[in-house]
Amino acid sequence: MPNKIQHGANLFEIQDKYGFSIDEIMDFSSNVNPFGPDKKSLDYLVQHIDRAKVYPDPAYKDLKSVISQYIHCPSENIVLGAGTTNLLSAYISLIQPKNALLNSPCYSEYERELKKHQSTIHHYLLDKETDFTFDVDAIIEEIQEKDIDLYVLTNPNNPTGSIMQVEDIEKILLSTKAYLLIDETYIEFTDQTPYTACQLASQYDHLFVVRSTSKFFASPGIRLGYGILSHQDHLLALNQHLNLWGINIYAEMMGRQMFGHKDYQDRVYQHIKRERARMIAELKSLDSLKVYPSQGNFVLCELTTDLDAKRLREKLLPEKIVIRDCASFPNLSPQFFRFCILSTEANNLLLKALKDCLS
Repeated sequence: MPNKIQHGANLFEIQDKYGFSIDEIMDFSSNVNPFGPDKKSLDYLVQHIDRAKVYPDPAYKDLKSVISQYIHCPSENIVLGAGTTNLLSAYISLIQPKNALLNSPCYSEYERELKKHQSTIHHYLLDKETDFTFDVDAIIEEIQEKDIDLYVLTNPNNPTGSIMQVEDIEKILLSTKAYLLIDETYIEFTDQTPYTACQLASQYDHLFVVRSTSKFFASPGIRLGYGILSHQDHLLALNQHLNLWGINIYAEMMGRQMFGHKDYQDRVYQHIKRERARMIAELKSLDSLKVYPSQGNFVLCELTTDLDAKRLREKLLPEKIVIRDCASFPNLSPQFFRFCILSTEANNLLLKALKDCLS
């Protein structure tokens, strides 16, 4: 049986090898916010745990209403899925693109889903010399020349942390006939106003925006994702494709709470913003490391010595520190690694360990 695709570290393997408990391991590879789920939402869930005996509302009217207020989009343009991968898969299956364009490097799941439909996959290479920024005119030219049916953008991009402005997204929509699939899993870790395409998705019928509760809300276990689109036939098709009661009652209850708790959201955002800036500034002092700017809750780094990221990861594991070796990402060399922002205390331990290894 083939191995399942794994994103980030297998903490159970590390536990078995080193004898650590999972709670001791500082997992800088997962990109999940370090505060854990919103406590008020968890308390509400515990208080209503007996709702297991109740079917969810199949229309999820209240949940969609709360999400609508959170993203400032009409609730009728919202579709729900059991995580973003569920929504990505359904949309790609619906579009059936003959030619698809991905940024390189990017999240691997898009290519896996596209290959299921025999799509020809083209790659727009992000250049490290320009900090992996997007050249929008070049992307438009690529879409036009390659007759691209579907362009997939992670915004901010994983693992580079680079981001595209909303006016550039609109420029692509106006300049091409391609469908755009935009994954905004990490956008809440930055100032959303200049970047989010949620409002555009209610105006342009060849745009689909998906978001997750896994990373920013630190709730990957509830498997709740949502998407925004205005194409009426696609809305109907997606709602028919996604399972009735595909969101369980606990995910529905958590969702109705977490999107309304602004104090929690502000706390997460401010911590990531502050610690990301501090970590980048500290690591830039190391001559043996190139640190790239990021708008995500993670930072991409490139080793400029003979040490590669795989060996660096192995050196850090006995310290109960796990980073992401990025050699598996296309268009990145074995010198690249990525780490996410954890607590201030954990970040300080990572800084010390990196300085010890690279000094």
